[in-house]
Amino acid sequence: MSGSTGPPQDAFRAGKRRGFGHCRPGRPPRLHGVPMKEPSLDVHMDSAQFDYVRVLYAEEAVNVLAQCGERGVVLAGGQSLIPQMSLRAAVPHVIVDLGQVTDLRVIEAHGDSVSIGAMVTHAMIEDGQVPAPITGMLPYVAHGIAHRDVRNRGTLGGTACWADPCADWPTALLALDATLVTLSPQGERRIPITSFYPEAFTNALGPAEIVTSIVLPRSSKRARWGYYKVTRTVSESADAIAAVISDPERGVSRVVLGGLKTPPVVLTELSEDIRHRPPSGTVGLEACEEMISHLPGLADVNLHNYAFALNRALRSAFAG
Repeated sequence: MSGSTGPPQDAFRAGKRRGFGHCRPGRPPRLHGVPMKEPSLDVHMDSAQFDYVRVLYAEEAVNVLAQCGERGVVLAGGQSLIPQMSLRAAVPHVIVDLGQVTDLRVIEAHGDSVSIGAMVTHAMIEDGQVPAPITGMLPYVAHGIAHRDVRNRGTLGGTACWADPCADWPTALLALDATLVTLSPQGERRIPITSFYPEAFTNALGPAEIVTSIVLPRSSKRARWGYYKVTRTVSESADAIAAVISDPERGVSRVVLGGLKTPPVVLTELSEDIRHRPPSGTVGLEACEEMISHLPGLADVNLHNYAFALNRALRSAFAG
């Protein structure tokens, strides 16, 4: 980080920029050369004006955000933020782009944990560039996220901070008992994933605070896992997600349900049952429905989806 107290002189690019992908006035947008029908509703297809700052260091990002106050947001891949800006559901005044901060792509393997930089992309995880804290799970989860072009741009830290309960990583990170390392003007701190999501689409970050890395504990070679999500197409949000971790050598067992209207939840009673008595075979669908029927906000029509996801995750972890 440079010694200056503000952004570098060339950080603010040529005044204000328009959002991404707006089309010529008076012409309908085109998709693969074919004109699209004009929308019947008054939908904004262009973002509001904003200032754009590209930083090279995490400390520089924190410094800029501290000056911006609530007007600034972080761009960490943009696969959630940019669509929201196009619809003007998000209207930031200043965007701080972390794309050139190489320190946030550092991956470190330690004896009992793996540290993954916040700007590591889904594609990097899918391609096996991250040492496995538990064999096979991270690439499997990453591979199921939307399409490859989204995985090439979307990041682990960006998805974790967006806090969409229907996204893959919040559920998977809770199952893996992740810790998020952050940086703010007050310094560095570590936030357990169990304390990171006070509610849906909300995280525990303070003003001018960013996630720099995600730390995952290493599992033993005997650890088992299962992960399953119910979704109509790969590009749509999940209707239900279930993740299961069982590691008898470490005394760890965790069953997590995601895709709810709330942040993902640990099924504590079921997790304890599995820790003491791992299932010897497939747990029936009706049994899974009974296990989760007490959760608030699950209508009958949705209960089957969550029970099905849980059934498949348990089957993946323990069958065979």
